Amino acid sequence: CSFAEVAGALDRSEAACRQLAARARAHVREARPRSATAADRHPEPNEGHARLVSAFVAAAQSGDVNALLQMLTDDVRFVADGGGKANAARHVIEGPGRTAHIVVAATKAGGAERWTMQFGLVNGLPGVIAYGADGSAQTVAFEIDGDRIRAIYIVRNPDKVGHLALPR
Repeated sequence: CSFAEVAGALDRSEAACRQLAARARAHVREARPRSATAADRHPEPNEGHARLVSAFVAAAQSGDVNALLQMLTDDVRFVADGGGKANAARHVIEGPGRTAHIVVAATKAGGAERWTMQFGLVNGLPGVIAYGADGSAQTVAFEIDGDRIRAIYIVRNPDKVGHLALPR
């Protein structure tokens, strides 16, 4: 809706509605950043993070939901981008239970045994680049809070990961 429509519905001026919107946006920003800032990211893979990511991948591949639950924060988020061209969750998944179950289901459906994985940094976060036997690729980045995972970002959109080549 435009500010004029909102102003009419609330019986306020457009300027007052703009100010309310600005204050609301500022309040949301201050509440808690949802992703790591450049200062929070590590320039080199952290050994503890690498162990956590490795354990997460192993638990996902074995279908161990309980192990995954132990690695996730209570407010974990799972965000996937298939760009309408690759299978991916269409909405953000929130909560450890839902996240653990979708990770296991996606890992089974994707045939994890047919993927080659390279651990490292993905957009400044600890992660994995997975290469499919069919030449496809996907990235999985983990936002880590202490010793648990706060967010998982998967990119499967071939327009965004098509440049990744299987290492020789």
